[in-house]
Parts: sequence; C-alpha cells; structure tokens
Amino acid sequence: MTSIKVNVALYGSLAQAAGRKHLATLDLDLEPGLGKDDLLAEVGIVEEDIGFMFINSVLCGMPGVSVEFDRPLQDGDHLGIFSTTHMWPYQYRDGINMTENLKQALREQGAMHHSYRTKD
Repeated sequence: MTSIKVNVALYGSLAQAAGRKHLATLDLDLEPGLGKDDLLAEVGIVEEDIGFMFINSVLCGMPGVSVEFDRPLQDGDHLGIFSTTHMWPYQYRDGINMTENLKQALREQGAMHHSYRTKD
C-alpha cells in the first residue's frame, strides 16, 4: 500500500487550518505508519489548540491529556478534532467510549472536568 486515506473533521477555530470558519472536513492521503502527531503537522495544527480528539468515534485525547499521539493511523480512519474554544459538550462525557490508554491516563490524572486551564 503506497498511502492510506483518512478523513478529518475540524471543529471551531481549527477549521481555519483548512480555510473554513466553523467546520471543515478533509480527505487526506498519508504515508502508512504515520500517527496523529504527523497528521497534525500535515494540517498545521498544534496540540495546544486541540480540545477533544476522536478516532472512529472513540475518544483518544482531551485538553491536558495527550496519549497515543504516535499510534499509527489506519486506512479509512475518521478523526474528529475539536478546538479548545468549541469543545465537545460536558454533559455527554460520562460513559463515553475511549481508548484504554486514555482511561489509564484519567485514572492517574483524575476525572474529566467541565473546564481546563493551562499552567502559566
């Protein structure tokens, strides 16, 4: 396989990376073996601007909890990436399907919160 195809939905201010205002969708051809960090670099998004990230409807990242950024993407993956200013609604977070690595990180760092602050 010479490339893999992934679909990315960018929400909020992240849509500007694709020339849109609030929502952008991209179909990308990537080299096999690339991870989420490679995809972000390809699109021009920095990790600090990401609120929540889903791969195939499974939560895999959230503000302040970065895991699995080197996990290789697979052909046909769909990523939903929310900006920190247009985040996924808090009331839907309990019981969400998430990766095992993210579950472990939350056990170590504490439960999800309704807001997140960066350290000054």
